[in-house]
This record gives sequence, C-alpha cells and structure tokens, in this order.
Amino acid sequence: MSGLLAQLQEQLARFDDEGFAALANRGLLRRAQKDLERLAVEIAQQSDTEVVVTVGEQRIRFDARGPAQASCDCPATGVCQHILAAAIGLKQRAGEASAPAAAPAEDPLELLRASLLAIPTAELVMHAGKAGYRWAWQYLHDLGDRGALQVTGDKHLVLALQRPRLTLRYMGGGMANLIADVELPQLEKYRVAAVLALRRALGQDLAPPEPAAAPRTQALDLGADHQLVGSSAAALENSRQRMRASARRLFGESIELGLAHLSSGMHERYTTLAVWAQGTDYPRLALQLRRIADHIELLLDRAGGADEHRLLDEITLANALVDALEAAAAKGLAPTELLGRARTRYDKTGAMEVLGLGARPWRSASGYVGLTMLFWSPRDGFMSSTDARPEALRGFDPIARYKAPGPWSGLGSPQRATGQRLSLIGAHLNEAMRLSARDTTVATVLHADAAAWSASRLQPWTRWADLIASREAQCSPLSRPAPMQDWVFLQPSRIGPYRFDDSRQTLVWPLWDADGAALMAELRFDRFTEHAMERIEALPAGAVTGDLMVVAQLQQLGDAVVVEPLSLIRPQETAPVDALFFDANLTSGSLIPRWRQAWSVRGAAPAPVVAAVTETTALAAVRRALQQLAERGLPADSPGNWPAQRQRLLDQAEVAGLTAFAALKPVDRGGHALLRMNYLRLTYETLSGRVADPLE
Repeated sequence: MSGLLAQLQEQLARFDDEGFAALANRGLLRRAQKDLERLAVEIAQQSDTEVVVTVGEQRIRFDARGPAQASCDCPATGVCQHILAAAIGLKQRAGEASAPAAAPAEDPLELLRASLLAIPTAELVMHAGKAGYRWAWQYLHDLGDRGALQVTGDKHLVLALQRPRLTLRYMGGGMANLIADVELPQLEKYRVAAVLALRRALGQDLAPPEPAAAPRTQALDLGADHQLVGSSAAALENSRQRMRASARRLFGESIELGLAHLSSGMHERYTTLAVWAQGTDYPRLALQLRRIADHIELLLDRAGGADEHRLLDEITLANALVDALEAAAAKGLAPTELLGRARTRYDKTGAMEVLGLGARPWRSASGYVGLTMLFWSPRDGFMSSTDARPEALRGFDPIARYKAPGPWSGLGSPQRATGQRLSLIGAHLNEAMRLSARDTTVATVLHADAAAWSASRLQPWTRWADLIASREAQCSPLSRPAPMQDWVFLQPSRIGPYRFDDSRQTLVWPLWDADGAALMAELRFDRFTEHAMERIEALPAGAVTGDLMVVAQLQQLGDAVVVEPLSLIRPQETAPVDALFFDANLTSGSLIPRWRQAWSVRGAAPAPVVAAVTETTALAAVRRALQQLAERGLPADSPGNWPAQRQRLLDQAEVAGLTAFAALKPVDRGGHALLRMNYLRLTYETLSGRVADPLE
C-alpha cells in the first residue's frame, strides 16, 4: 500500500454520512450508496502522488488533497456520485477502525485542531488572496467577543460560523479540505475566517493583513470640497477625516447656538453632510445625519413631533459615533458595527431544522400591515419570517394570510408550521436572524415529539431577576439592537388574574415566578390583538401545573420591562403550541364588559419588574441641566457661565456615585463637553433600562 493510499484512507475514516453529504448533497449520496450495492470499487493504480479507483466504468483520481479535490471522467462537474461511491468504498476497504487504531490514546480531534493551527499565515493569504484574508480578519473584529465560532464534532472537526450561517467540516489535509454545507461566493475567505476564529478562540494572536491598495470607487458627485482625489485608500481616509472633522464642528456649533435657535442653513448643512457620509461609505452615520436634518426641519415647521430634547440625544449619539469611527480608524479597523450597511443582505444557508412557535399579525405606524412567523433553532436561537404590504394595498389581510399557502415551497400555510418541526433547504438568512420568504426555499414538515418542546430543551427563564440581569449585560447607547434577542421562553409558577387598563386600552396579565416577582404581559387593543386578548381572558388564574411555557417578546415601558405574549407551549399536548393570536377561542360572549368588570373587582395590579439600576436624583438633575443648556445655547459672551455649571454638575454626579463623569477630559470645551456629558447620561439611563436606541 502506497503512503498516499494510507493517508487517504486515514482521512476517509473520519467521514460520516453528514460529511459525505457536505461534499455534494444528500441526493447524490443516496445514489452513490445505491451504486455500491451493484458495483465494485477497485483500486486500479496507486503511487505516492495519485490513486486511481474504478467504480463500474468510471475512473476516479485522488491525490493528497483528498476527496474534495478528486476528479472523475464522467461528464459531471464537481463532486459526483462516482467520487462519493469511490470514497465510501475506500473507507469500507480500510475498515472503520483503521484510523482510530493509529493513535488510540490521543483525542482524534486534537490532531485535526493542531493541523489547522499549524497552517502558516502565508498559506491562508494564498488560499483566499490578500483581499480575502483582509476580509476574514475584519470579519472577526466585527463580531468582537460574540460567539463567532462553534467547534464540535466526533470523528471530525465541525466549525460552525454564525454570521452567515455556515458549517465547515474538516477531516484533515489542506485548506481546500474544509468542506462547506452550502456554496457561497468566495468560499475561500470563509474558510480562512473559520481558521482565524479557531486560533482566536484558543488564545493565539492573529497576523494583521497588509493595507488595502485601493478601495472601491464611489459614483456620487460630492462637490469640490468633498470629492475623492484619486482612488487610493489614503484618499478615502483623507476624505473621511475631513468629513468627521466637519461633523464634529457642526455638532458643537449646534449646541453652542442652541437647539431652539437652529436655522434653515443648519438644516442644509446636515443634509449635505449626510450625502458626504454616504459617499465615504459611512451608511450608519449618513442615516443618523438624515434623521437629525429631518428633526431640524420639524422644528422649523413647528411640528407637533419636534422635540429639542430628543434632538439633543440624536446629536449626542451621532457625535459618539464619529468619535468611535475616529478611534477605529486610528487602529486601522473598519468595523461593520460602526460603519453600518447600506442595505440588508440575505445569505444562503445549509439545511436547518426549526420549531414553529406561532405567528402574529401587526400594523406599523408607517402604514404597513403584515404577518410575522417565529421559529426556534437549538443552534441559532430565535428566527422570524415576515410577509408585509402597505396598508393602502387592498386585498392583503394578515389574519387571512395565516391560513394561505406559503411562504415556502412545501409548506401549506404558516398555520401548518405552528407547533411543528420544519426542515428548510435553501433558506436565506440575514444578520438580524430574519428568514427570507422567497419561494425557492423548500420546507418539509417533520414529526416533533414531546422532548423537542420540553423545558430541558428550550431552557426557559424561571426567575425574572435573572432575565433582567441578562438583558442589562449588553448596554451601550451605540449598540445596534438585535430584535431576535428580545424573544424569550418564560416558565411562570403562577399566572393572572388579568386586568384591563382603560386609560391605555391595554390588557395586563401578570406572570409570577417562583420568587413571587411579577412580570407583566401586555397587549394593546386593536383588531389584530383582540383574539389574543380573548384567549388570555379565558385562561384560569392560579398556580401553573405541568411545563407550561410562554413565548414572549421583551419590551421597555418606562422604568419597567414588560412582555408581549405570542403563544403558549404545553409539551405533553397533541398540539404543543397554542398560538394566542389565531387558535380557537375557548369561550364565547362579550369581552369588553368582562375586562371592565375584572378591573373594578380585582383592583390594581402588582408592581411590574423593574431594572436593578434606577435613576438617581443627581442623574435627573444632570439631564435637566444639559437639556436646558442645549436648548438655549452656550453664548460666547458669557464664557465663565458654562464651565462653572459643568464643574458643578460633575461634582454633583461624583458625590452621587456616578463616577464615570469624573473621567471626562478637562480639555473638552463648549458644545463638545456638553455632548460628552450627555452621552454618559444616556449610558447610565441605558443601564437602568430607560432609553431605547434612537439610531434605529
């Protein structure tokens, strides 16, 4: 036996059915297995550089790169059924125990990890190219400390990237033997990203990439002051530096002039700056600058929605974003989290299985109506898929859409997905964990037993204090919201009784945990929530028996965290998921009078769960003072006024324990000092769970 054949059989011993299916697809794997029932696999030729195998009349050639790079003389391109049959046949000839017997005392995955870690950086650059390596390096920095990679496996390494959803299997060999479960453009850069992520997870340093020689060019006409001179990276960064400096100057002037005194000229300057930011590939900053310009226009028109205090917060966040971009540029970074994206992108994923958790109809303030389906994946968490239309478009009813065909081929309706396990082939997923509703996705309804819906599998929250603490763990005014992270499984020990808040036209339904804390589930009355309110009204109040769980979305309401319920899960039932917005009502009769009766009889509801960190008197004083100063401005003819007030506010905050204010740079002057103080104030209020992110 040649050394190449022994090496090839050792690698094939690490393959299982999932690995062979990743080489091509499950259909070709089934054909290859049928071929092996009637055709023999013979070794026609072997040497130290090549092994030739025959399967029937076909000749398959293997080299040191393994089965992923094998070739067959049939007309098919890529990995065909004959290559799969030859690989399976070679594995069977070697015997299942041949590879583990070579090193019985060692972890088989440790050898594979060591093999990947030993690949030199130069080979990674050669595999993906300089641009691909630069992309992979930046990709990991964009993800930060979040779980970029999941490493599992039994016989072989399974490296699962989360964004996009991609699984790579490694059985040994070079970079080309990292086999992906889905074909993506420029797959080489994702392989390099997986290797770099593995190195970072094991504490190794990552070699930085070479600077880019030339970025993509821009087609916008930005004018003489804002145009890009040449096409080099230095020219782009020079334009970005000038844009950031202009933005900071405009922010400071706006505060010093006073938000109540802004003119149409200021509106035009913000509009122009937004175009400049878009031209220098800062889409997130451009969006925020357009928001500020629109808000100034509302102020000039004396519109009812105009608010100088909210405008102060928007300018504060834009100023902080510019500072963050400046700090990232100084380190040679361009994180997507700060730059933003001009538009969302849906990436194709491999086969996935999800659990259908129900759906809800809705209407947005901008005049859209739609139906959103919610799913759960043990690997990826919550996902959603939405079908929406403008409300002015007649013929689309979100409630009727629940029973209409689609959205995917093979799925009779969204109703058919509720409480079922779905296999999705060809699904497309974006960064916000939203599934595309394109009909090229194939859905298959599979059986889901009670274990799939058990509390041990779904891991629901049982103590609301722990839930609130986890929510506060990710707090920054500049953080991008992640809507799917607001969905939770709750397992209350007691529910109800409900009440109806007439002033807000809202149903309030207490959920009690084992510690006796109440988390309020709320539904505001409209034609889309009416049915769900009837369902909640019919539920008996008292202690919960069994493993009843509530699927709900966390929302902020002033100082309190509330939830909006979607469905109930009873694992032992034939239909484990009870979709509150659609499933049949258990009672009949007039609903609104009983709500009002419940309000009068049951009285006030218990206090809702609030965040652990609350607003202090000093923080309230800082907010009021900063808002008043920003509204009237910082006149140049009274230079001692603002610095004295600033120092007094800093002293008050320090005495009250708001120690972060003491770290402010004393060199900050005028409007920039006020904006930095206001950003710290926003940070404290975000920690206390009071402020949503105005950037969205």
